[in-house]
Amino acid sequence: MATKPEIKKYARIVSTGIALGKTLVTNDDYEKFFGLKLPDAWRNALENRIGIKHRYVSAPDQAPSDLAAEAARMALQNANLTIDDIDLIIFATDTPDFQTPPTVCAVHQKLGAKLKTGGFDINAACADNTIALMLAAQNIMLNEDVNYVLVVSPYTMTKFIDPQDVTASIFSDGAGAVILGPSSEPGYITGKIIADGSYTDYWGIYIGGARPVNENVVKEGWHKLRYLKRYPPDINLRHWPGLAQEVQKKANLTANDISYYFVTQVNREMIHQLMRLLGQPIEKAPTIMEKYGYTGSACVFMALHDTLTQGKIKKGDYIQFITSGVGFVMASAIFRWV
Repeated sequence: MATKPEIKKYARIVSTGIALGKTLVTNDDYEKFFGLKLPDAWRNALENRIGIKHRYVSAPDQAPSDLAAEAARMALQNANLTIDDIDLIIFATDTPDFQTPPTVCAVHQKLGAKLKTGGFDINAACADNTIALMLAAQNIMLNEDVNYVLVVSPYTMTKFIDPQDVTASIFSDGAGAVILGPSSEPGYITGKIIADGSYTDYWGIYIGGARPVNENVVKEGWHKLRYLKRYPPDINLRHWPGLAQEVQKKANLTANDISYYFVTQVNREMIHQLMRLLGQPIEKAPTIMEKYGYTGSACVFMALHDTLTQGKIKKGDYIQFITSGVGFVMASAIFRWV
C-alpha cells in the first residue's frame, strides 16, 4: 500500500520582481499608436469599470524571455540570491518566444544559468502563474536537491492582437517573477485546479502549433488573437467564489482568515464583486490594472509585488491566488507569509 511522502521541509515565497514593456500608451494616445479611436462608450467602461487607463507595449525586439529575465534579475536582487542559487526555473505563459525549444532555455541563457539549474515551460493561459507556484512549492517540499525555484511569467499579448479590435485595448505587456525557497514552517498551504474544455473554441490564437497552416489561414488572421464566440460575462464569478472557498476549506481556513486576495486583473469591478460574494472588503483584493493594464500571466505576480513594496503583507498573513485562463483553466492556492 502506497504511503504519503514525508515532508522534510516546507516552501515559502521569498521575493518578487517585475518588468514592463518599453512604451507607455495612454487611452488618449491609443489612436495615434494603434490607428483606432476608442469609442466613447467603450472608453468609459474601460476606465471606470474595467479599470484600465493605459498599457505598456513591448518593442518589436523585446521578447517575452527578455521581460522574464529582467523581472527575474529584480527578484534575485530582492532575495539577495544569484542565479547559481536557483535549482529550477518554471516559465509560465501563453505568449512564449516560440513553440519549441521551450522558452525557459532562452531565459536560462540570458540569466547565465548553469547545468544544475533545471527548467520547463507550462501554459494554462492566465491561470498558469498560480499553477507554477504550486509546482514550485511541491518541488521544494518533495525533492531534497531543490531549494530555490524561480517562477517567471511574462506576457506580450500586444504582439498578437488585431489593433482594429477595440477589446484589444485591455492588453498590456509585462512580466512578473517570484522566487520560492525552503522553510521550516508551512508557507505553501494548498491549492486546486479546475477546467472546462467546452470553452476551447471561444477565443485564442489558433495557429502556431501542429494545426495545418497555409497562406489563406495567415491572410484570415488566425495567427492573431481571435474571438470566435462570446464568453459568458459572468463565467469568472460563477466559478471564482466556489473555487476560493473550496481551497479555504482544504486549508481549514475561512474567507476572513485571508489577508489579501490576488485575482486575475482582467476587470476591476469583477474583482470587487468577488469580494462582495465572499463577504470581504474590496481592500483585501489589490488591483494594479490602473497602473499596468491587463498583463495576463504576469498580473497576479505584479499585484503581489506592488503590495509587498508597499509593506502591506506581514508575517503570518495568509494570501490567496485566484486566477483564470481561457479554455478554460482556473486555479487557486493559499500561502502563509513566513
